[in-house]
Amino acid sequence: MEEPQFEAVVTRVGERRLAVYQVLRARGELSLWQVKCLLDQAPVRVDEHYLSDLRRRTERLREAGAEVALSCLECGRPAPEEGELIDAGPCAAARWPYCPASSDRPPSMVWYP
Repeated sequence: MEEPQFEAVVTRVGERRLAVYQVLRARGELSLWQVKCLLDQAPVRVDEHYLSDLRRRTERLREAGAEVALSCLECGRPAPEEGELIDAGPCAAARWPYCPASSDRPPSMVWYP
């Protein structure tokens, strides 16, 4: 079983727009013009990855002044703070009987009936 993936959504660019543009541009995937057009449509998804990696990857965006929300790709619930679990309520994802992001066990040890 894989670790659940999460998405990063820029909800607000903030006052230092150019700094936020430069952080996204530094990844090398988009031109400055593409980044500007993308962020003009905020809220917009800018990344998806495993939660631990995504927190590191979005740290620079937050330092630049952007507001970034992290949520589970499977159920859409907000990502927990460091060291916490997602609310153990029912998962909205149709393919998971239990939300993989809610487990307190490593992903390889989670059993799904």
